[in-house]
Amino acid sequence: MALSLNTNISAITARRNLLQVSGSMKTSMERLSSGLRINRSADDAAGLTIAENLRSQVIGLNRAVTNAADGISLIQTGEGAMNEGSAILQRIRQLSVQAANGTLTSKDRQAIQNEVSMLIDEINRIAKTTTYNSINLLNGNSSALVSTSNPQDINGIVVGDVGGGGIYSVAINVAESSNGVPLLGKNQVLGTGILTTIDDRGNIFDATANTSLLSITSFRSFKVFDGGVRSVTLALSSDADNKITEVELFATDSLATVASRISLAINDPTLTTDLNLGGEISRGASLVSISSVGSSSAGGQTGSTVLTIMNPEPGRRLVWGGDDKTLSALGFNTIQEGEPPVFSVTVNNVSSPFEKFLPRTLKVFGERASGLIQGVDINFRPTLNISLSGSSVEKVGAFYVPKLVTSSASQNNSFLLEITPRPLVFQIGSNQGDTLKTRISDISAKSLGISGINIVDQTLAGESIRTIDVALKRLNAERANLGAVQNRLESTINSLRVSSENLQSSESQIRDLDFSEEIVNFTSLQVLSQSASTFLAQANALSSTVLTLIGG
Repeated sequence: MALSLNTNISAITARRNLLQVSGSMKTSMERLSSGLRINRSADDAAGLTIAENLRSQVIGLNRAVTNAADGISLIQTGEGAMNEGSAILQRIRQLSVQAANGTLTSKDRQAIQNEVSMLIDEINRIAKTTTYNSINLLNGNSSALVSTSNPQDINGIVVGDVGGGGIYSVAINVAESSNGVPLLGKNQVLGTGILTTIDDRGNIFDATANTSLLSITSFRSFKVFDGGVRSVTLALSSDADNKITEVELFATDSLATVASRISLAINDPTLTTDLNLGGEISRGASLVSISSVGSSSAGGQTGSTVLTIMNPEPGRRLVWGGDDKTLSALGFNTIQEGEPPVFSVTVNNVSSPFEKFLPRTLKVFGERASGLIQGVDINFRPTLNISLSGSSVEKVGAFYVPKLVTSSASQNNSFLLEITPRPLVFQIGSNQGDTLKTRISDISAKSLGISGINIVDQTLAGESIRTIDVALKRLNAERANLGAVQNRLESTINSLRVSSENLQSSESQIRDLDFSEEIVNFTSLQVLSQSASTFLAQANALSSTVLTLIGG
């Protein structure tokens, strides 16, 4: 090899190798200090991509474990409230069994009813206020939102999984029999006992609208106002709701005053303390009348003065409680049992004209239609298509009472019911769609079908037992559903932890450093670095040889 001063190729080569070894040593020391084989994309571009994907999966899985744990906490909150609701239903059932016993008086049953009413209010409070992180759990919102174009007359009660929801047209009409006669149903008509009064000479006369209670023979016989008693209280309820309204009767009240107070207690559109039977429909109708029926004379014979009491809502039963002496003095007895009207409820899906959904029609006895829409029952007022005439009358037995008529053709009896699914969705995986969906139905008294529990009457108390059994069955089914979801979430957590462990192992193989291998590599680089430095010095010394030749 020729000797030259301009270019020292040997030194350049030695320097290049030294720089290369120094760079490799820097990378090796970075790996050894960080414990990672890949510290930047340049270390392993393909490996970095794979490792980052694995890391995102691991992070997502760990978050999903926390999500599932939060879901369990939410479910435990809801199920705990349902457990208390179940205990309340058991207590109501116990009280119903007690009230169905014939050893109790009307006052006893009214006292029991007061407790039942409070318990039902508590179930409604639980359904309304049970929340988790401000999410209402038991009011139906965790299953679906139901809205209607006329919430005053019709609404939807969530009872299960509503599927895809949708918008439905609902038409409600009074059903007709085979001969075209509307199946209107019958209102309950109550008649008091025979009301007479005795003058100072012992003559017996029919009582009139102006006769005071204190002057009525039966009130004297049963000593209602003896002992300085100025007033007595009647409790009035119905099988439409668990509400109780009280009517205070004073000794100086006339029969006309009593009739007015009872009528307003049954229905007063201006107040909320009434039984609300009929709402606006019964405005102007005479619910309580004073009349002498039949043709017989007075003096305690059939046909003497009575109070005729009309229930404006077909099929409902009025129930009387309170002061036993007053009930005996009035002599309330059932003249006619109410019969519910029969409605034809038609539902059609209008949200998707391309979906095959033929109109469904169901005959409904009462106020609740089930099975027409998935997961939702239709609840409506049974007076929706029936009105109580304030002028037309019909004869029922010996009584002439206000007549029931169908609604006018101009009345809108079609409504839109919009159902929007809102299930609880738990993100239990690291990818889109890795979810678990569940629902929690409404457990309010109306949804459970117990809002009308009434046990101030022995017969109604017996009937309420079956109603409560149905409510318990529904509530227990909801609790069982939540329990199954909780078990599934617990299994999901175990599965997620195993998956996270395996993915971390895979990421570790790609990203983490093998220290034994890297130490060997670093030691080799150290030796090469020292060697390169030594031979770079030797290469630089070659130039001195040339100078020796020149000097020579």
